[in-house]
Amino acid sequence: MPTAALVQAAFGGTATIDDEVSLSASSDVWPATVHGGPEPVAAVVKRTWGAPEPLESWQRALVARGVRTVAPLVPAVAVEDAGTTTTWVAYPRLAGRTWDGGVDDLAAAGTLLGRMHAASSGLAIDGFAPFEWGSDERASIDEDIEAIRAAAAEHWPDADGERWADQLDGFAPLLARLRGADLPELPVSLDHRAANVLLDDAGALMVDLENAAMAPRLFDLAIAALLWPLEHEAAGGSALGAEGWAALRDAYLAESPLTPQERELWPEALTYMKLEWGTWHLTEGVEAEPEGNLRYLEDLLTLDEAARFPLG
Repeated sequence: MPTAALVQAAFGGTATIDDEVSLSASSDVWPATVHGGPEPVAAVVKRTWGAPEPLESWQRALVARGVRTVAPLVPAVAVEDAGTTTTWVAYPRLAGRTWDGGVDDLAAAGTLLGRMHAASSGLAIDGFAPFEWGSDERASIDEDIEAIRAAAAEHWPDADGERWADQLDGFAPLLARLRGADLPELPVSLDHRAANVLLDDAGALMVDLENAAMAPRLFDLAIAALLWPLEHEAAGGSALGAEGWAALRDAYLAESPLTPQERELWPEALTYMKLEWGTWHLTEGVEAEPEGNLRYLEDLLTLDEAARFPLG
């Protein structure tokens, strides 16, 4: 991975990395200052994983339509290091607090997600990353089943992981049904969770759109339902409960109503995203920190997602 000095050299005088100590425990996110405008702007410099131009076009469109999210302050830069090219971007350093565990914050997060979807509807952005569907290969499914059973035995020996294993066994027909459905697709973050959202008196702000793809919006809502508390200290050791989910859901639907077909397929979309994205977090991606995350993952492992997260 390039050093801060290499990234600094690529930005030249447009951005100054203020401290080489990362603001994130999992990746390089350096505090910075962007120059060239009427006043210096507090920023963060981080790696961007996809093609920067389509992502930037979407971010700027969201901001132009009044959505509270980040957009690059200056053009992204490419850095060559040991034969590998990486791309780095400077985003504004937004101010706010993290989720307090309460329902008012969840309502604010639901409003933000709904506005993001409403603002993204109809946007055609060349080169935007497509959604990566799961694999229906039997060997891959069997590998996931064994991984879930092994992880449950290691981390949650008193929990029953067989419901998850049984659902994985039926993954191929579930994938086929959803992939064949005519679900509304648009640019979505696929990462709307507490770790990526800040809050202030005006509502919620989205600070990380790096996982964005052109995908069914229903999947983005499912991610919020299932993974909102992931790796967040306010989770309290469980997935969202009835009151919290209702607050997020109702605020979302007020901004972005679903079609009848989306409502019909909601339980299957929940199960699909649980199996496709949640399996990794329960196996290879298990994190014991912060305190309570293992208990949250145990709740995720055993919950009945359609019963826990109804559309109402």
